[in-house]
Amino acid sequence: MTIISLGVPIALAIVVLFMFYTSGTIIFEFLRFKVKNQFASIAAGFFAYFTYISILTLPLQLISVLPYIFFVYYLWALTIVYLLFCFIFLKYWLSTNFLSLNLIIFFIIVSLIGVLNYFGYTYINDGSFARHKNTLSILYWLKDNPVSFFNSSTLFNFLDFKPFQGWYTFQISTLILAGAESYQYQDVLVPFTFILDSFLTASIFITMFESLKKTTSKVNTYLLLSISFIIFGLMKTALFTTTYTFWSGETIFIYLVFYTIVLMLKYTTQDYRERHNPIFIGTVLGGYISFSWESSYQVLFLIYCLIFVLQRRYSTNFTKDILKLSIFALTDVVFYNIVSNYYLQSILFGGLLLFLIIVASLMTRRYSTVIAFEVFTDSRIKLVTFLLPLAFMLISIALTLGSNQAFISTADTYLNFLYVWTTIFKNEEIRFWLTTISALTILAISVVWIFIRKIFTTTALTGIVDLILISYLTFYNPIVVKFITLIYPTMLESNGMIMIIQGSILLNVLAYWGINKFDAKTEPQVKVIKKYNWLV
Repeated sequence: MTIISLGVPIALAIVVLFMFYTSGTIIFEFLRFKVKNQFASIAAGFFAYFTYISILTLPLQLISVLPYIFFVYYLWALTIVYLLFCFIFLKYWLSTNFLSLNLIIFFIIVSLIGVLNYFGYTYINDGSFARHKNTLSILYWLKDNPVSFFNSSTLFNFLDFKPFQGWYTFQISTLILAGAESYQYQDVLVPFTFILDSFLTASIFITMFESLKKTTSKVNTYLLLSISFIIFGLMKTALFTTTYTFWSGETIFIYLVFYTIVLMLKYTTQDYRERHNPIFIGTVLGGYISFSWESSYQVLFLIYCLIFVLQRRYSTNFTKDILKLSIFALTDVVFYNIVSNYYLQSILFGGLLLFLIIVASLMTRRYSTVIAFEVFTDSRIKLVTFLLPLAFMLISIALTLGSNQAFISTADTYLNFLYVWTTIFKNEEIRFWLTTISALTILAISVVWIFIRKIFTTTALTGIVDLILISYLTFYNPIVVKFITLIYPTMLESNGMIMIIQGSILLNVLAYWGINKFDAKTEPQVKVIKKYNWLV
């Protein structure tokens, strides 16, 4: 058996990284985003690429006669068009100051993340590639068979949504380009995804640093960079203690959620309003189907809560932002429900999608109706916030009473994601009561926060607190989860990962908030910048 040279995956990784970097730079120029560090464009290009192939592939996946190999060739064709797009608008990325201190700092961050990836892959995670390899082998073996959402006789059924996820098709196309046999998959994909993961997460980190940093002091800036990276690195290393690996779509989905929240915090804390930011966030969210179709409801819940973060900052003209934020992802959710045979949910979310289209029409004809809605929402924001969680809780309580169950029972620990994530406690009784009390405490804090929120100005800290507490109050507390599992049976499989991601962002935001606060108290000094650098 021959081993494929390490140069092959490295060369392929360089090509796709070039594509992500250049396309991200062009997108930022088109949307007129004020980006100080050009390497933030890698993450933008990465997620934009997968949204692009998802949008153009989904209609064809509804046809039941197309073989899987067709989608592999189709992805190659779309990628070539995407690369042509990058070269047509090369003036945007050729004009960037690539060789600078930014490059050195970025590659230091990439190297550190690479070390974390190697350490986690080698010593923490079991490093098992076998299951992923089996999935890819089956996909390749069945490549000449038709694949469709609505063909119940297809051989792909036992793979769930994986044949429809762009991330898997992307990996299959990479393996074919490399000429890899099944026993060589690991030789290609592990180094290939290792490199992509290192650059992608470094770019996401740069985006977060640039979005949340307010300090102007050089010392405080480097201190903040170090502290933030330590927190970010610990969070990334913690992923290796779970089943998440850098080659899996679920891991990329986590990055997507993290990136989306950071972009929203940036949008709601800037001194000016970037009018194209919501459509970009919505585009990124719409590409989640490339990584995890099963997380459709998680994305829906996230969008719902992001709307409240958005409204807290912009009480006028936020309806436009809601449309831009949700239209792509909601379309995906409707298809997910149809394919999963959730007929009631399909009607519900299909109606919601139709409602958004009607609202978009009203905005061009009767904008006064939209203004009236925005004024009502702003004046009754507490009522609007409590409407959905209160309805869910009442239904859940009614179900509990109807089944003659106790409200607090050790049989219901599976409903509390805090219980799932506290396996460090070996005593089950202590673990149960500790997580139950914690859940009720967070629930009480969430209710109180809604009433006192208006006394705080909107910052990144209040934004992430809004997101966490509204998410918990509406979708993730044990009382509500009991009802949600009836309409979304796979809810418990996520183990509250969205809440864990939000918690990790909160830790980062606290570091930024603390140092920015300290820096604001220092005496401002006149500073002459001889050569621009994004760090200062």
